[in-house]
Amino acid sequence: MNGDTPVNVFGVLAFPNEADGGLVRFIDSDYNTLFHVPDGENIILTTFGDDRRILPCRYIDATHARIGGETFHICQFAEIQERNGAVYAPEHPKEGDVCDTYTIYQIKDIRAAPYAFMPYAQAKVKLRMSHYQRVYRGTLASKVTLDDLYLKHNQDNRPFARQIRSFHISRSGVLDRMWFLAYTLCNGG
Repeated sequence: MNGDTPVNVFGVLAFPNEADGGLVRFIDSDYNTLFHVPDGENIILTTFGDDRRILPCRYIDATHARIGGETFHICQFAEIQERNGAVYAPEHPKEGDVCDTYTIYQIKDIRAAPYAFMPYAQAKVKLRMSHYQRVYRGTLASKVTLDDLYLKHNQDNRPFARQIRSFHISRSGVLDRMWFLAYTLCNGG
């Protein structure tokens, strides 16, 4: 895109400013920078259902981009993906890119998991992954802590609020020690 061609950004004509780098900035919903993609390169969006889509990215300005043919404010894109449990990463990650993710698993049926409210020391020999189901996945900025995730997923307006239970102290102890709140690193972790 050049600065002579206006782009319609939500009803306002904007003139792309490539002088500020032409890099599409990707953030999480708290404005933590995850990575940048040069104008014309792609990201891979993975839906909660594990469908992978390659989306071309076009730079508009420092806070707007065309991603997969739609125009977004960078935070709007992050919020939509957070609500949908989708994650995104550059098609070709570079040194310094943050494309880590986290996944939340919860017990499918408390009745089938008699250790649900036991102290960890007693429960650890009874834990079975088959008792758990994946209920959420999200992007994980480098400075986000387990406490931050606890707060995010314990609010009434949390992502997937109608589909997953909020965290409780007894559950967070298991999360802290066993990482049933799993995370995946950008380069295959």
